[in-house]
Amino acid sequence: MIQDIQTPKDEALISDQIKTQLKRHINPTDIKVGTKAIRTIRDGRILIETGSEEEMNTLKSEIDTKLGEGLEVTTHRLRKPRLIVYNVSGGITTRNVVTIIKAQNPEIQNNGEDIEANYYKFKDRNVVMEVDPQIRQQILQITLKIEWEICNVADYLGPIRWYKCSRYTHKHHECKGEETCPHCAGKHKMNECTAEANKQKCINCITYNKCNKKERINENHSALSKNCPSLQAVFARYRNNTEY
Repeated sequence: MIQDIQTPKDEALISDQIKTQLKRHINPTDIKVGTKAIRTIRDGRILIETGSEEEMNTLKSEIDTKLGEGLEVTTHRLRKPRLIVYNVSGGITTRNVVTIIKAQNPEIQNNGEDIEANYYKFKDRNVVMEVDPQIRQQILQITLKIEWEICNVADYLGPIRWYKCSRYTHKHHECKGEETCPHCAGKHKMNECTAEANKQKCINCITYNKCNKKERINENHSALSKNCPSLQAVFARYRNNTEY
């Protein structure tokens, strides 16, 4: 999925003014571009989503030609996919795992692309790796051998949920939220919670429902639930911004 971000180059135009300029000067039909979404993001910027890289380049060129003096177009690049390798041997580290994988799995043809081990989850003996899309496909289709182990591999989504406020998409040093129990959304720590399973509430889904009156989602579950609609939405955004 390809995305463009339109930002003012000089004047601080508000998002509505940017949209007005785009609609006045750019005709998607004439340039044969199908926009999948257009929405406002923080700082008054406009995010335009197209169906392909070719369409994105066409739209960018048209905006640069007709509105280049007033608007700047920044292309949003998709992140590389991440894989999680389960149950690796105890002596494996992020420093040697890539070398071992390449030596024992000749089926993986990197063609100049590379593999980067991001971090090791010591408690579970799992390694998270960032790879190019082609290498991802190869690894998922083979039996991955690491020393004496046959390791299972899966896509790693890994959304960040801070335990203090039970919310997503920020790290602990960025957290300005209140202490919020992930089980009942109360203002206490998780180990102090006495709520029964049928009394659970998810703070993320509660927040969503407050902001979206017409489209409500189920909030009667723990924020730790793998079936949480808010968590699934985070997964969907991650997939949409990853180059698979």
